[in-house]
Amino acid sequence: MKRPFDIRIVLVRSIYERNIGATSRGMSNMGMSRLILIDPQCDITFEAQQTAATGQTGLQNRMTYQNWQEFMNAEPESIKIGFTARDGKGRQVRDIDEVLHDIQDHAPQFQIQSETPYTLHFIFGPEDWGLSASDLEQVNFCACLPTWGENWSLNLAQATLLAMFSLRKAWGGDRTILNGGDARRAPQGVQGINPEHTLKLWLEEMGFDLTRQKKINAFTVFRRMLLQNTPTKKELVIFETVLQQSIRKLKEWKAFQKK
Repeated sequence: MKRPFDIRIVLVRSIYERNIGATSRGMSNMGMSRLILIDPQCDITFEAQQTAATGQTGLQNRMTYQNWQEFMNAEPESIKIGFTARDGKGRQVRDIDEVLHDIQDHAPQFQIQSETPYTLHFIFGPEDWGLSASDLEQVNFCACLPTWGENWSLNLAQATLLAMFSLRKAWGGDRTILNGGDARRAPQGVQGINPEHTLKLWLEEMGFDLTRQKKINAFTVFRRMLLQNTPTKKELVIFETVLQQSIRKLKEWKAFQKK
């Protein structure tokens, strides 16, 4: 690619919040963070957060628009790709790989040298019938995700993940490198907050030896609990504050004992 790109995932009239959460998780796997909802038909509650698991960024930073007009007015100029499994009249549906190669080779936006990212919107319809004909009037390309089995209908979250994977295979990006060990990371995103580091300091002040080569120790147990509960940014700040205060009190007590 000659020009950097910014992918935004757009879910239109989504019915089930769990699919929105799972899409957010898939976005974190594929290095994307801009999630957009148009006229969602569900509330975003704990179920979405739970399904997003360690991929909360897209969900927490999501943008919601009431209709297409609001979306068009607020979003930047872009190439819009609508995903549909139906090859109906006038849809001119092609496999996503073919669409991406066509854009890369021929779209004028990508034939220029520029440091400014160009925006692409990947657009997905609701779980029951997908994008309507009027929805597809808003897009530049109609794309499908090929299937080989008798069931051609994909779950929404699976479809978004496959589409993002197809994009990364075609256009690349900075691939995640795992250097052994447990590659998971506790939720971050708050400047100056490092829960894992503070947790280690707290446990060491409590007298735990974390240098022993054990698969399971106090740190790994607490860390796993932190990951599984996927705290929000506000909760991370509170968690960090409590640990820091505990460390200060422990140090004060140890200093008092030495006197």
